[in-house]
Amino acid sequence: MFFDHLTAPMNFRAMRAGSWDRTDGNADAQPIKPGKKLVLANLKGPGRIAHWWCTIAVEEIPLYNRALVLRIWWDDERRPSVETPIGDFFCNGHGMVAPVAALPITVTETGGRNCWLPMPFRKSARITVTNESDKPVRSFYWNINWQKLDELPDDALYFHARYRQEFSTTKGLDYTILEITGRGHYAGVCLNVEKAARPGWFGEGDEKIYIDGEDHPSIWGTGTEDYFLTAWRPHVYHSAWAGYSIMQGFNHAGDKNTSYRFHILDPIPFTRSVKVVIEHAWDTKNAEFCDHYSSVAYWYQSEPHRPHPRLPSFRKRRPRYPQDITYDEFWTKGSTAKGW
Repeated sequence: MFFDHLTAPMNFRAMRAGSWDRTDGNADAQPIKPGKKLVLANLKGPGRIAHWWCTIAVEEIPLYNRALVLRIWWDDERRPSVETPIGDFFCNGHGMVAPVAALPITVTETGGRNCWLPMPFRKSARITVTNESDKPVRSFYWNINWQKLDELPDDALYFHARYRQEFSTTKGLDYTILEITGRGHYAGVCLNVEKAARPGWFGEGDEKIYIDGEDHPSIWGTGTEDYFLTAWRPHVYHSAWAGYSIMQGFNHAGDKNTSYRFHILDPIPFTRSVKVVIEHAWDTKNAEFCDHYSSVAYWYQSEPHRPHPRLPSFRKRRPRYPQDITYDEFWTKGSTAKGW
């Protein structure tokens, strides 16, 4: 199924926007100064981004995966359709670095980040990365492989991704992953949980998906680890559509977890609206645990999209427990004991 298109003639021109050295040398990267923005691409459509890759060399920003913000605008829109810390976009939460091996998104052991989610556009695509820290990024490398088309179907939907957080969640209320209006389909999530002071397993929380304004969700799950396609307990694992890239535990304040789930073969369509939430407790009262949740939702929809809340600043995005002992140094070494 995934390779059938290779037997048919292609109706596009293969293109690339990348950081290759324009002087024919080997300086194939760009730095990003503190507070500055790097433009990765200004593409003229119609077209479709088929794959993009990047890697980052940073010595001075311990939480750089949360400090660098990816934004993408389609067709000269005023508000970006993609706005998220770059680490969370690639299923690396909490500013940490960890391998990911799913089909839509991969992160290699050496830090090569890949996204295979298709991103069509009619008139233009603008992609930037902003360094919101007070330290420089030494090198940012990228290749964006896109297809120049003659036209797009009239009903083609646009890719969106959005970061949100609640530090901490609210007692009695589900954590909201996505709540939007329009027509499209929900395509997945990267979900991060950092334990607060109270120890214990938060993951009996069920996912619930409300489609087109319904009062009772059409989709109601059986537990957090079940939604991410494992069972009984979370653990670091990777599969085509779901996995855990980070699993430190849930019995100590500051334990961090990152999971991902892609609805590629099972997308969830909506015609007017969709609301995706998850409990953070053992029952619908959400009374047991109020931990620190953050997430990136991935979806496709027709434009224009509704304005989103303002992205929290880097200071506010930092983990609430940046590992009081060694976290800011820990990420550079990794630890098999902690699972990444």
